[in-house]
Amino acid sequence: MDIENKKKQNKEGLDNKRQNNKRRETAVSKKLREAVKYHKTGLELMKIVHKVDSSAIPLRIINTVLQVTAAYLNLYLTARFIDTLLAGRFAEGFFRGCVTVLTGLILGAAAQLVEKAYAKSSQRCSLAFMVMMREKAASLDYETMEQPQVSEKIFTSERIASMYGGLGSIVTYYQGLLTGLLEIGTAAGMIGVLCFSRPRTKGSLLAFAARPAVSVALVLLFLALIMVIRAAEASGMIKNTKKYLQDHAGMEMQLNYLLARVMMNLQAAKVIRMYDMQGMLMDNMAKWNEKSSGFYENMCDVETRGVLNANLTNGFFTVFSYLFVAVKVLTGAITIGAFTQYTGALMKLAGGFQGVTWHNTQIKRANDYMTDFLELMKMENKHATGTIPVEKRLDGEYEIEFKDVSFRYPGSEEMILKHVNCKLTMKNKLALVGENGAGKTTFIKLLCRLYEPTEGVITLNGIDIRKYREEEYRELFGVVFQDFKLFSFPLWQNIVTAYERDDTRLQDCLVRAGAAQFVEGLPQGTDTLLFKDREGGVDVSGGEAQKLALARALYKDAPFVVLDEPTAALDPISEAEVYAGFHEMVKDKTSIYISHRMSSCRFCDDIVVFRDGEIVERGSHETLLERQGHYAGMWHAQAKYYVTENKGC
Repeated sequence: MDIENKKKQNKEGLDNKRQNNKRRETAVSKKLREAVKYHKTGLELMKIVHKVDSSAIPLRIINTVLQVTAAYLNLYLTARFIDTLLAGRFAEGFFRGCVTVLTGLILGAAAQLVEKAYAKSSQRCSLAFMVMMREKAASLDYETMEQPQVSEKIFTSERIASMYGGLGSIVTYYQGLLTGLLEIGTAAGMIGVLCFSRPRTKGSLLAFAARPAVSVALVLLFLALIMVIRAAEASGMIKNTKKYLQDHAGMEMQLNYLLARVMMNLQAAKVIRMYDMQGMLMDNMAKWNEKSSGFYENMCDVETRGVLNANLTNGFFTVFSYLFVAVKVLTGAITIGAFTQYTGALMKLAGGFQGVTWHNTQIKRANDYMTDFLELMKMENKHATGTIPVEKRLDGEYEIEFKDVSFRYPGSEEMILKHVNCKLTMKNKLALVGENGAGKTTFIKLLCRLYEPTEGVITLNGIDIRKYREEEYRELFGVVFQDFKLFSFPLWQNIVTAYERDDTRLQDCLVRAGAAQFVEGLPQGTDTLLFKDREGGVDVSGGEAQKLALARALYKDAPFVVLDEPTAALDPISEAEVYAGFHEMVKDKTSIYISHRMSSCRFCDDIVVFRDGEIVERGSHETLLERQGHYAGMWHAQAKYYVTENKGC
């Protein structure tokens, strides 16, 4: 029994030992994986830099080699120069002095030229960083782009990059890492020669300290001590910086909102003055500014402590270096001239280790705040990528049908559209009516493939629209959304957009949209710059802006024209003009019209009534009134309101 118990205990002991070893191996491998992971991210960013500017990385490598070569060559030549003078060979010393100075000038000038070339490259990388994010954002489908976390990633990436450096900083940090490694390698060779140089004197404590074995042990001991101190500092810096960066992104977004979107917004300026909101806004500004200032104070404290600790560590190692090399000189192991060479080499070795640790920390920190940028660049569209080309038809006869379509917005459980079945009648004027939130605008977004159905399909000529090339499918629609946007560009660019400019066609669209008279009165006609964001620009009223948006939809000359509340910002006279020309405006096209004004529906051939995400009625104006259903109720309610309003006037 005793033998069996011992065997069992031995087996348990071995199992425990294996488990402990496995845990240690797991912990080590985890740290290695983490180190490899952030360098993998860093190299991924370096690939992007190389793609943006192929000269950036080679220029930094050349600059690093020149700097390290110049530093160590100067140490070596200076040592030889001093030894020559001490030996009394002044002519040779003069020659060595000239060579030392000339070599330093040549290598320094070469490094400066490379640095100047890189400064231009760094600027290109910074600009490319901003452009890449905007291009990526423009390439994302609307459903993805509309998500708050996407715009947050763009803002955070841009803001933090402007504060701490973008793609260019990654190259700089890797250059620093490379510099440190080269310094360590070169200095280690020189210090190896120093350590193994044998003292000429014997029997003293200094001679014992100058022995090769003791010298190697002392150098390794001090270097290990420095590395432990620097690693602890780096770990604390990364931990604190990551926390500060996460907290600071939200502060910056709030400050940016107040400064750019509130304080500098002309529309907001009217509300601010009418409701005496200056004090409230400044209180909010002060609150977020105080939080941001606290962030900077904490960051400065972290950086200051890091610099102070680094200086103390360097000072400690400097004292050791001078004492250690002095012992070698006093024991006759090296010459007096070599004193500067080897003290310099020891300082370079310590600096190399410090540089590797510091730049490695910066790379890890940079990867933390560049994560949003990489995630944005890797973000894929939610929409299926179709491959079928859309048939180009001169007669504009396209058949579009909603088949049992239901839809809910991402992150919501509420169905905005419920089992919608609707076939569009070609060349007709279709009105979509219903209360706010009934699903009308969502119907249009699905029709234009800005979103995709949660359930069911939308077909074009009997084929699921997701199978068509997305850009070609959207060419079928000219849309004026309720929240349309004009840009601070010349007026003609706002209308012509990506298409070729045709002044005759441009003028025709302005006339049909009722904007011709307004444009003729502008200082430079269609070349007039819109809005006063830039010098020479003119502001446009809501009604005139809406007419220009109508002209833009007409200029596209798409077979489907979609108008979402096209007269919402127009005065009654302008509205009457638009309706009077409505038939001419959309002739030979299929038009879809969304409105809350029931009177506008009389101009349409077909009316679809939405209620709570469902189509509850469909027919002509007269037919729907006769049914006395939901449409008739809305019609009579508005008619009664207008009659009452007119009597009041």
